[in-house]
Amino acid sequence: MNVYADYCSKILIENGFWSFYAFETARDLLLRKKPSGLKVLTNADISQLARLFGDLCYRQGRSEHARFALGETCVSFYVSDMLPEGKRAVSNHRELKKKALCKAAEHTPLLSDGFFYDVEGDLFYDPYDAYPLLKRRMIRTRYSPEKTIKIFPLLALKAAKAVSETGFELDDTLGEYLGRKTHLVPYRNAGPAVVQNFIDILHSTHAYRAFMLLDKWGILDEFLPELSALKSVHQDKDHHPEGNAFLHTIRCLSCVKKPDKNLMMAILLHDTGKAVTKDNGKGSMPFPEHSAASALIAKQVLRRFGFTHEDTEEVLFCVKHHMIVGAFDRLPEKRVRTLFMSPFFPNLLELFRADITSGYHDTGSYYRLTRRYREFLRKESCYRNGMYAVPR
Repeated sequence: MNVYADYCSKILIENGFWSFYAFETARDLLLRKKPSGLKVLTNADISQLARLFGDLCYRQGRSEHARFALGETCVSFYVSDMLPEGKRAVSNHRELKKKALCKAAEHTPLLSDGFFYDVEGDLFYDPYDAYPLLKRRMIRTRYSPEKTIKIFPLLALKAAKAVSETGFELDDTLGEYLGRKTHLVPYRNAGPAVVQNFIDILHSTHAYRAFMLLDKWGILDEFLPELSALKSVHQDKDHHPEGNAFLHTIRCLSCVKKPDKNLMMAILLHDTGKAVTKDNGKGSMPFPEHSAASALIAKQVLRRFGFTHEDTEEVLFCVKHHMIVGAFDRLPEKRVRTLFMSPFFPNLLELFRADITSGYHDTGSYYRLTRRYREFLRKESCYRNGMYAVPR
C-alpha cells in the first residue's frame, strides 16, 4: 500500500476505531497489485470521520458513505453498524468481526470483491470462501445472476469493472445471462452510480476488455451512444485493420501504458466526430474537420458524466489537437511551442502514440516528436535555473 493508506489506518486505529481495507482494495492486495483507490471499512460514524479527516464528500447516490481525496488517492469510507463504537470497548472481537464482515460482503455482487484486510491484526478475511475463485481467476456471483441482478441492478457494469481491474474471466453462467440484454434500463441515464463505475473502468489496466463486454451486452448503446455510432464509420484498412472507427477506438485503449481518466476519455471521444463528417469527405480527407466535431460532441458527453471544468479542459485539448500533432514537422515553431507549453501535452502525446500504434501507422513521427518535446523541457529547465543568459 502507499503512504496515504498507512496514514488513514493509523489515524483510525490511534483514535480507537477499526480499519479494514475492503472489497477491491483487499482483493488487489491478495493479488499483489497496487490498488487504484483506497476502500476502508470502519466502525467510526460519519461525524467521527469528519472530525478525524476534515472535509468529506457524502454519498449522493454513490456506494460508499463518505469519501475524500488525499493526494492522488481517492479514499472511500464504509461505515459498519455491526462493529462496536470503539475497539477497546470489548475484549474479544474475533466473532463480532466475522459477523460484521459477512454483512459488509453482502454489499458487493461479486465473490471476487468480498475480501477484507484487518490492518491492525495483519489478517485477511474471506467471509464467503472465495479465495479458490481468485486463484482460478474467475468472476462469479454469490447467488444466481437472476437473483443477484434484482439486488444489484448494475451487475453488468460491476462485472465489466471487475474484468477491467483484474483481467479475470467471467463465469459462463454469468456471461450467458448478461448477454441476453435484458437488464439495460438502469443505464439509460448516467446516474452517480453508473458514472462511478464507468470512471473506475477508465482507470483500469484492462479497460479494452471491459468496453468490448459493455458493447456485447448492449450497455454502450444506452449510456455512450456517441461511441457506438462509430460502428457505421468504415475506414481505410491499409491504415486501420480494425475496419471501423469503433473498433479502432476500443483498440486504442489497449495501447495505453498508464491509464488515466482524462486520457482514456479523450481516446474514447477523439474520433466521435467522424460519425457526423463521414458524408462530407473525399479522397485523402475522408473526415474533414472531424477533430472540431469530436470536441463539440465531447463537451456534451463530459457534461453528462459530470466532469469538472479542469478535467473537461484537458480532455477537450487532447480531442481538438489529436490530428495536429501528427503534422508537427510542418507546423511553425511558435505553434509547436504553444502545444509543448500546455500542461495537457503529455496526455496528448500518449493519445497520439495509442492512435498510431493501434493501426498500421509509422511510429517514427511519435518518437521524433517525443525527442523534440524532451529537448524543449530540457531547455525550459535550463532557462528557469538561470543556465541560459540569452533570451529565448
